[in-house]
Amino acid sequence: MKYLKTTNIVTLAAALLMLLPLAASADGSQSLRLSEVCLGDSSTRGKAWIEIQNISYGSQNLGGFYITNNPAALNPELSAPQRIEMMHLIPTGNPVTRITPQNCLLLYADGQDNLGLQHLDFTLAPGDIVALYSGNGVDLLDSLTIPDYLMAGKSWAKDFKKDSWRICDRPTPTQANDYLQAKKNNKIAEFKEKDPHGFAMAIMAMGVVFSCLLLLYLFFKLFGKVFARIGNKDVQITPLATTGTAGNGTRTDTEAAVAAMMALTEATSGTGNKDMDVALIALALEAELAHEEESGIITIIPTQSPWADKAEMIAAGTLR
Repeated sequence: MKYLKTTNIVTLAAALLMLLPLAASADGSQSLRLSEVCLGDSSTRGKAWIEIQNISYGSQNLGGFYITNNPAALNPELSAPQRIEMMHLIPTGNPVTRITPQNCLLLYADGQDNLGLQHLDFTLAPGDIVALYSGNGVDLLDSLTIPDYLMAGKSWAKDFKKDSWRICDRPTPTQANDYLQAKKNNKIAEFKEKDPHGFAMAIMAMGVVFSCLLLLYLFFKLFGKVFARIGNKDVQITPLATTGTAGNGTRTDTEAAVAAMMALTEATSGTGNKDMDVALIALALEAELAHEEESGIITIIPTQSPWADKAEMIAAGTLR
């Protein structure tokens, strides 16, 4: 009895394991979506193409699925064999039709299916439909209608974030339909078309460099002037005020005071009072070296004086 129960459990587990790939395949088929269609552009030498995207996080193989541009195939009352007769079968057993996670596969609608697995037996035109069916020929996975106004060189692409379709000026085959990136790529491609040799780019780069250098020069020049004005103090050197009339006979007030002090010293130097002589000479030196104290004005006067010699003579006792 236990043996029969164990056998039943093993049989049930084996059956479940066999059904798992089928279930995964069924769920995986729902991850295949039509993402972009183009009536022909430069990247495919004018051939129309259909982009199918795998939106899942597991690899899916498109082999065994059906695709068509025949609107009659959308009739829900058709039987599976009747619908299959109207559609193109994508061959199985080839890794070319395997779509990795979050990736795309191109099918060329050029009517030349003899060229390979990715080539279809029909072509596309504005107003056509494109429908993708599962391998049973019954389940419609996805479909679209090409706008009548879609021109060659542009594509009809799906924005999966907004779940809507729109015209893309620059087709993005086998790439995510990122419209901001596509717009950026459009500008780059347009610039390359207008400036194939890069002359305009070189001129623009040189202009930017020289403009930056000019701005730096003006900035540092202005910066230097401002700080020079702030840190610079005007220094004025003026002579001592003079009295009398201009000419050789003019004498400054300081010179007159010094002369008077010298005369007094000469008159009293013979008295023998050494202390008085020293004091008079000190007063004469102080008067000679005196200058006006005025803000912002420096008075420069000679510092060499004959009274220094007289002070030495008095100190030596030789002054008479």
